Amino acid sequence: MFRHDVQHTGRSPHVGPATVTLKWRYQTGGAVRSSPAIGGDGTIYVGSNDGYLYAINPNSSLRWRYQIGDVVQSSAAIGADGIIYIGSNNGYLYAVNPGGSLRWRYQTGDRVRSSPATGADGTIYVGSDDGCLYAINPNGTLKWHYNTVTLPTRPAVYSSPAIGADDTIYVGSSGGYLHAINPNGSLKWTCFLASRSADSSAAIGSDGTIYIGSDAGCVHAVHPDGTFACSCGGGMPYPAYVTSSPAIGGDGIIHVGVDSSVAGPPHGRGYLYAIFSNGTLKWRYETGDAVNSSPAIGADGTIHVGSNDGYLYAINPNGSLKWRYQTGGSVESSPAIGADGTIYVGSNDGYLHAIGGEQQQPTCIYVPVVLNNYPPPST
Repeated sequence: MFRHDVQHTGRSPHVGPATVTLKWRYQTGGAVRSSPAIGGDGTIYVGSNDGYLYAINPNSSLRWRYQIGDVVQSSAAIGADGIIYIGSNNGYLYAVNPGGSLRWRYQTGDRVRSSPATGADGTIYVGSDDGCLYAINPNGTLKWHYNTVTLPTRPAVYSSPAIGADDTIYVGSSGGYLHAINPNGSLKWTCFLASRSADSSAAIGSDGTIYIGSDAGCVHAVHPDGTFACSCGGGMPYPAYVTSSPAIGGDGIIHVGVDSSVAGPPHGRGYLYAIFSNGTLKWRYETGDAVNSSPAIGADGTIHVGSNDGYLYAINPNGSLKWRYQTGGSVESSPAIGADGTIYVGSNDGYLHAIGGEQQQPTCIYVPVVLNNYPPPST
């Protein structure tokens, strides 16, 4: 699913390539802003602005495609039974069978650009531009919906829900709030982020802290009780936008993309930030344009992220460049790492790119084995 797990850590158990080589690319009929999801059998599921959901085999052949009929910016979630859930700009959440046929669809009141998340009981959670967070039963019926409207204007829910260890659902809204919703649909708390929009998706740390970006140029850290831990982490330029969703490394470092194109010189137009949990900056890496893509962290700590400059970047844990790969368009899609180390990412050039290369090999050290401490027998 989007951001790898329901906590949206963006942390993969797999290691990406040490060097970069294009394995293949698959052409769709429109820009690919949807982020790919990888099934248990290696099938890659991704939406396109051409109105199709694609299922592509690891060898680049088309398994099937399902016509949704409108732009698909949402990213797929795959249920335990293999059902694929994805939203569309036509206002529907779709459930598609593993063979490519429609199981059901649920209509919301506006575009579904949010990416769904599935709970432990099979409930599907997704936001809509109608300002609501929806909880849909596995059979396609409504369980409940929560309205995020806090002002006379109707905010959209572009943010994708994250689910905590206690099943609390966290989601941002374009009204500038982070909402914590109980599993029964009641409000637990709402936290105003002092911004106009929180389109970033929340990520949940191992201690339950919730991290989310906003258009105030901040990464906000919020305790599970709704109080601020810290805000505006990383000392980002102002003004700047953080629509990228944070990724949390195994060492607790928060990685997030930043669009600082409106800040002007001397600031670059886009950065990848690495921030300590107390809000201080560890490092930042400048790209050639806004970074709206959300990072994916490999098991070796390498951070992979796209930029509107058309490159996919692999950044070492110390902030140095490992490699970069150029696509033919801006990269707003977020990368996914396959079990064999292949990285899949969409681009506005209309292709899904599969990037491989030499794999990072573990270092082996020879240690002689001593069987016992007894001297050899005398002869």
